[in-house]
Amino acid sequence: MVKYPFLPQVRKHIAELGIDINDLGELESIVDRAKVRIAATFEFLAHMQNQVPYKRTEVEIASFPVAILVVTGVKDKILTERYALSEAKRVYSYLLKEKDEIILGIAEFFEWKIHPSKQRPFSYVVDFTNYLPNATRGRLVHAPEWKLVNRQLSKGQVSVTKNEVCRLLQEEIKKYIEGRTEEKITKTPQIIQDVIEEIKAEFLKRKPHLTEFDQKIQAKESEYPPCIMHLLDRTTKGQHLSHAERFTLVTYLFQQGVSADRIVNLFSNVSDFREDKTRYQVEHLAGQRGSRTPYKTYNCSTLKTHGICVNPDPICRTIRNPLTYHLRKKPTRDKEKK
Repeated sequence: MVKYPFLPQVRKHIAELGIDINDLGELESIVDRAKVRIAATFEFLAHMQNQVPYKRTEVEIASFPVAILVVTGVKDKILTERYALSEAKRVYSYLLKEKDEIILGIAEFFEWKIHPSKQRPFSYVVDFTNYLPNATRGRLVHAPEWKLVNRQLSKGQVSVTKNEVCRLLQEEIKKYIEGRTEEKITKTPQIIQDVIEEIKAEFLKRKPHLTEFDQKIQAKESEYPPCIMHLLDRTTKGQHLSHAERFTLVTYLFQQGVSADRIVNLFSNVSDFREDKTRYQVEHLAGQRGSRTPYKTYNCSTLKTHGICVNPDPICRTIRNPLTYHLRKKPTRDKEKK
C-alpha cells in the first residue's frame, strides 16, 4: 500500500485506521508529508525526498489521498499533470524491481488483458487495446520504437519486455491520478484549505519558469550556453573536469537528447577515461541505472558557486537554469535575422 497507494485496499485500510479528514488538524504529519509529495512537482530537493517513503507507514499511506485532495483544490492543469507524473514515476521505479505476480496484479487493477510471455527477450504480451492508449501518451508518442507498426504483434497481442510494461503502466497510473483530481470536492476542512492556498501561491511563483523548462524544444549545439560550450571544449581537448563540471555537462547533454553512447565517447580523450566506469556514471545520471530517476542540471546559482559559470552573456542574466538558455536565444536570433 505504501508503494501503490491507488489500490482499493488503501481506502479500506485508512477507514480501519479511523482517520477522518476533519481531524487532519491533529494529524499534521500526514498533511506535511502530502505537501512534500506535491512540492516534488516543482522542487528538485522535494522530488528526491518523495522517492523515499516516510518512515511511518500510516502517514505515508494516508498522505496520498490528502495530496490528491490538495491538488484538486488548486485547480491548475500544469500542477495536476506534474504531480501525476511525479507519483507515476515513483511507482515505475518500484515496479522495475517487482516479480511477475505484482506487475500482473497492478495491470489487472487497470483491467488490462496481459499474460506472461514464453518468447524471450519479451516478458509479457499485452492486448493492443491496452498498449496503444498508453504508448501514444507523453514522450512515448514521439519514439519510433513504441509505434505499433514497429512492434511484434500477433492476434492483437503486443510483446513487451518488463521495462516496457512498467513504462506503459507509468502512463496508465499518471492518467488514473489525473482522473482522481477531477472528482468534485464537497467540503474541505480549514487546514486543507490553508494548504491549498499555500501550495497554489508557491506553485504560481515557479510556474513561469517551469512552463519554460518543460518545453520540448531541444537545442542545437550552436545554441548551447557559454558554460556548456566551455565544458565541451575542455572535454574534447582531453582536459580534466571536476565532478561538478562532469555532472553539469552530462545532465545537460542528456536533457538535450544526446545519447549515452555519444556522451561516453565525448570523454574518451580524457586521461583517466575508462569506458565501463564512464558508461555506468553516465547511465546513472541519465536515469538508466540505479533509482531510474534522471538527474537535472544544476541551476545557474549553483554553477556560479562551483565556478562553472564562465563568459556569461546578456541571455544568461535572464535565466535560472542553463537548460532554458536556447529558448531565450531563439527569439533573439530570429530578431537579429529580421
